[in-house]
Amino acid sequence: MFTWARKRQLYYILGVLVFFAVIGLILFLIYRPRPTCFDGKQNQTETGIDCGGSCALACAPDVLPLKIYWVRPLKVTAGWYDVVALVENQNINFGVRNAPYTIYLYDKNHALLTKQTGETFVNSAEKFVVFASRLNTGSSLVDQAFLEFGNKLIWEKTKPVPKVVNIERHSFTNTPRPQLQITVTNTTLDPISNVRVSTVLSDSNNSAEAASATFIDKLNGQEAQDLFLTWPTPLPADPAFFDLYWRLNSFELSAH
Repeated sequence: MFTWARKRQLYYILGVLVFFAVIGLILFLIYRPRPTCFDGKQNQTETGIDCGGSCALACAPDVLPLKIYWVRPLKVTAGWYDVVALVENQNINFGVRNAPYTIYLYDKNHALLTKQTGETFVNSAEKFVVFASRLNTGSSLVDQAFLEFGNKLIWEKTKPVPKVVNIERHSFTNTPRPQLQITVTNTTLDPISNVRVSTVLSDSNNSAEAASATFIDKLNGQEAQDLFLTWPTPLPADPAFFDLYWRLNSFELSAH
């Protein structure tokens, strides 16, 4: 049997322990690390670890792979080739800031002639052109070309780029050197920067015969700029189709 004094002492010790436990709990709740999208835990509205939900990064199961429609090697002169590919991002809400890729050129015996690496951004819900110029194959002829994106692309939330650019084709001459004149117009009142412009010239079978790409540093509001794209040698015939593409980087736009 505890004496009254011993009970009072125990009650006092228990009270002190409870007091410090409450203080410790309060301090823990105040200073504990807040859940973030970079803590390696699925601890908020995420649908995976640090992805999905309120996080900017997309979870792998939520992303559709890039769709490559075709890749064409285009002979420029002996031993030198351009390569053009048409790619589509089928994801409405996700894009990639930096998408590394590799282009491979093979001869008819499936021997690798050369390869070239590059990098591009990927906007959401976008069909775009990848263009590489001046790949050297020596004396060998190219039979096939392939485009391969890195298998660890980092997909992030981003909005589709609004339709703020218009491109018009004005004229094309095939001889003595092919030349295509186009006009690129900023349809908004605000300036836009870093406009990437690509064109693909195709025959009656819609097979690419020539391609080119260029870059406009800045277009002021409602400004139009004429561009002249040229190629070194005439095409077998005047192209049947002229496909014109423009691109703005959605990640650069969202940063402003």
